[in-house]
Amino acid sequence: MNHAAKILTAVTLVAALGTGTAFATGALKLPDEVKSSSIKVPENTETQAGFAKLANVTQQQAEAAALAVQPGTIVKAKLDDEDGYLVWQVDVQHAKGTTEIAVDAGNAKVLAAEAEEDDDNEGHEGRDNDRTHHG
Repeated sequence: MNHAAKILTAVTLVAALGTGTAFATGALKLPDEVKSSSIKVPENTETQAGFAKLANVTQQQAEAAALAVQPGTIVKAKLDDEDGYLVWQVDVQHAKGTTEIAVDAGNAKVLAAEAEEDDDNEGHEGRDNDRTHHG
């Protein structure tokens, strides 16, 4: 019985590590853009203070949700208006680079994940164009 429990524990550990590795290697299957969230941003709400009044999820909760799908180190987290929806934008640095995770500010659901462009990448002469080519 003891031997079987050890094998089960080992299999569970390998499965958990495999899941973490899948996320870190880009196998994460989330859209790269926010399509909707539980909180619509009212017109003329543009400040962090205004966003904070609407959010039900704390920064710590959003960071935990982001780290659950992309293990790494939090680089930045802020509330943001994504196409009229309130989300936490959480940047997570990991072995493969940095991923921007969008977390619903109303329920902490992870909505989207997008690999961040490295500022040192060649081919970018102006930084202003980095986020304008989403097709």
